Formats: sequence, C-alpha cells, structure tokens
Amino acid sequence: MGKIDAIARARRTVKLLPDPATPLAGEGLSRAAVEALLAAAGFAPFHRACATARAGGGGGGGGAVEPWRVHALDKGACSALIPRLDMLDKPPGKIANMLAAADALVLVTWLPEEGAAAWAASEVNMEHIAATGAMIQTLLLAATERGIGNYWSSGGVLAGEAFGMLGIGPEERLLGAIFLWPEMPEGVEAAPGKLRGQRAAPDRWTRWIEATGIEALGIEAPAP
Repeated sequence: MGKIDAIARARRTVKLLPDPATPLAGEGLSRAAVEALLAAAGFAPFHRACATARAGGGGGGGGAVEPWRVHALDKGACSALIPRLDMLDKPPGKIANMLAAADALVLVTWLPEEGAAAWAASEVNMEHIAATGAMIQTLLLAATERGIGNYWSSGGVLAGEAFGMLGIGPEERLLGAIFLWPEMPEGVEAAPGKLRGQRAAPDRWTRWIEATGIEALGIEAPAP
C-alpha cells in the first residue's frame, strides 16, 4: 500500500459537538500550520482560469487565476463568530457546536462565470466546481497526514447569510466549510460520518471498456 493510499484510508469524517456556550480551551492551530495545508492544497489541478482573473479583476483573491478562494478563521475568530450567528434569520444549528470545537475553520468558495446570483450548469462552471473539490480533498489529505482531524461540511448557515459579516463577496459560492479539529477531547460528543460503512469496493462502481468492445462498434479508425 502506498503512502497516499494509507492517508486516504486513515481520513475519518467526525464532527465534534461541544456546547457552543463553552468553546474548547486551547490555542488552536497557528496561522503557519493552516497556511502549510493551503500551500499543499493549492497544487490541486484546475483547467481554466477564473473569469475575474481573465478580466483583470480581483475576485476576492487579487487576480489569482485559481477558480477557488479561501477565507480562514483561527480559533479565536471561530469562537467570536458563534454568538453573532444567533443574530441571523436562519438558526446556526450544529455549526455553532462545531465552531466551539474548531482549532481553525477554512471556508473554500468557488467563482461562477456568471456570478453567484444566477450561475448556470455550464461546462466551465462544472470544471471550476470539480477543481475546487480536488483542492478541498488535497487539503483534507494534507491535514490527515499531519494528524489534524478534519470535517468537510456544506456550511449550513455559513453558506449564505454569514457571508456579509465575514466579508465574503456575493460573487462567491461556498463549496466546503473545512473544520480542523484538536485531538479528540474527553467528554465531548462526536458524530461519525453516516456513509463510511456503506462504501463499496471499486468493482461495484468501475466498468472496464475492452478493445474488443470498441471494435464491435464497427467504426473504422482513421488511417495514421
């Protein structure tokens, strides 16, 4: 088994859910530690430069060509955000509990070609979403390799209503709220992922296409 194989198998989906009124103590992850994860994640593949970069705009990232943007919160910012979420129309739910546990939070957004208000399922947008998903998975594997617990959330209330208070532009769409956890504390509720036990072996979702199958189509290949 290769190193990446082992890291992928070792990654676990676990939510830590302490009482939001009493966030877990500790210093949390340093900015340098989070930036090291992002440096690794930044090597994820992407096929197209985002529209704002092509047009010479910022798009929340100073004209960066990547289709993703990142908004990172340290432990102190996570705790400070909890009571402010109660001011929103939508209840924060378990997002508040997870913020109370987080050593850091990384919000990963993507930039639609047509703007967040009316983005279409275009080929370019699909590529942007796929690239940002690859970036998030690389981030999760990098965290796992370093022994940092992690959880990929769709974001709940963070996906829209909280954008304004966090200074995230309306042209961005949240693809993942990545919670980075401390070592498993005692006495804290932890919820495992729901689907891990239902994972199927590759032969359940892989189909091989043989040369004979292509030849059976009867379509002549062009002459070299």
